[in-house]
Amino acid sequence: MDFINEQLTNFLMILAKKDPDERRQALIDSLSAEGFSFATQGSGPEPGNPRGTENILLTPWCEEPSLLFGAHYDAVPGSYGANDNAAAVAILIMLAKTFRQQAVPARFAFFDGEETGNSGSRLYVSETDRSAITGYVNLDICGFGDTIAICGKGHENKSPLRAFSEKSRLQKHNAQIVRYLPQSDETSFAKVRIPTISVCIVPRWDIQYLKALASYEGSFLGRPPEFDMILSEMEVITTMHGGYRDHPDYIEAESMRQVYEYLLDAATSVSDRKFRFFS
Repeated sequence: MDFINEQLTNFLMILAKKDPDERRQALIDSLSAEGFSFATQGSGPEPGNPRGTENILLTPWCEEPSLLFGAHYDAVPGSYGANDNAAAVAILIMLAKTFRQQAVPARFAFFDGEETGNSGSRLYVSETDRSAITGYVNLDICGFGDTIAICGKGHENKSPLRAFSEKSRLQKHNAQIVRYLPQSDETSFAKVRIPTISVCIVPRWDIQYLKALASYEGSFLGRPPEFDMILSEMEVITTMHGGYRDHPDYIEAESMRQVYEYLLDAATSVSDRKFRFFS
């Protein structure tokens, strides 16, 4: 196992905990150990979310407006949350380390409350200077499979998110644009007109299920029973919400690395183009 895979796996094993307070503390301890400066952003208990919400926001190392990369660190009660969403959080920490080292402009947020109606990301967009965010990249379900799925519902064609959907980059990283992914924190940003994309990784056959599910989106009659039946057939579902693969042992280091390298490639391309434009 090389250094990147080892680091991703180490972060995953530290973060994948059933107890929500232990998981939050594990994230804080990991960021502190890596020398990150960060702030917390919280709100009190609310209906459906008796613990309240506490986002963890890295202090930007570049003040200029930039992309925001985010992932939720909470999990459904009783779940290890290994693929939903410790794997994505591990990737985010690794990406932040690399960006800081290379002085790539970016912002990073670790959201609480995604499993309780996106309370963390809703709090973030209500209190944060939106002019500092050029677009939002959401990571969710990033530790099991071999095919990256990107969903932006047209936002992937907007600058600066366009680099994430360039055909050559998609081919290089075995990635595809899809028209449906289950809603996550990206909805909070889309509602305030910030361009967003969601990124996950799934087994290759699950892509076909996602394409089938997209055909039901936007129907004025709502979702038919077939929608849930198709969703339940996806292999990645077994890694989530108490499924039999909902355990750190089933997370694949190569899957996390594939997502990490795709994001790094696209984000540094955005940064390089910006530098060339202003130089």
